[in-house]
Amino acid sequence: MNNLFLTILLLVVINSFGFLYSYLIVTGRIGSNNQIQPKSNRDKKYFDKHKSLFLINVLILMFFVFLGFYFFEDFIIDQTSSFSFFHLFFHLLVILIFDDTFFYFLHRFMHENKYVYYKIHKIHHEANSPIPIDYIYVHPLEWMSGFIGPFIGILILGGVNIYTFWLYLIIRNLHELDIHSGIKSSFLNKTIPFAGTNEHHDKHHAVRNGNYSSTFTFWDIIFKTKI
Repeated sequence: MNNLFLTILLLVVINSFGFLYSYLIVTGRIGSNNQIQPKSNRDKKYFDKHKSLFLINVLILMFFVFLGFYFFEDFIIDQTSSFSFFHLFFHLLVILIFDDTFFYFLHRFMHENKYVYYKIHKIHHEANSPIPIDYIYVHPLEWMSGFIGPFIGILILGGVNIYTFWLYLIIRNLHELDIHSGIKSSFLNKTIPFAGTNEHHDKHHAVRNGNYSSTFTFWDIIFKTKI
């Protein structure tokens, strides 16, 4: 139960940061001189409209974390192996690759299947110039389906150390908040090979086509969907 409590606490902290980060952006306190799309419509009214679905999906996230730990903790968390940095980073990379692979094909499908796009995914694309909380300004069905990719990766690995799991949550959630910020990427982000930059995802929102990857860009490069 300690793992469950600390995981939920971690997600509360990250998403509270995302909520505050979004508020500071729409009120012009940060990022106003470093926006990818200078003429964006992001303001307090926009923030107020989007915060309700964000909060609903945060609650859904907490619910699924609770179910995951309650029913599948023995499959998700490996409590028998000794800790090593090699396993931590190797397992982290595997989970991120499975996550991004599933996300790419699901995301692309939701754009190419017009019925699914208009019934489910279009909600997310109300944001032409997104703010951080828009990373889960999505239909709850889309949000829940996103848990499948990392779950498959963890099951294939036979479970991971709790620190690997926490590090995955930190990297994945902070990266999603960052690429939806509408603020130009940091130098570090631009120098990591195949990293999904803020510009890469912001362009997807601007044109609503292509650039389907999130964490990495290699699937967009391989399948020639990079714009």
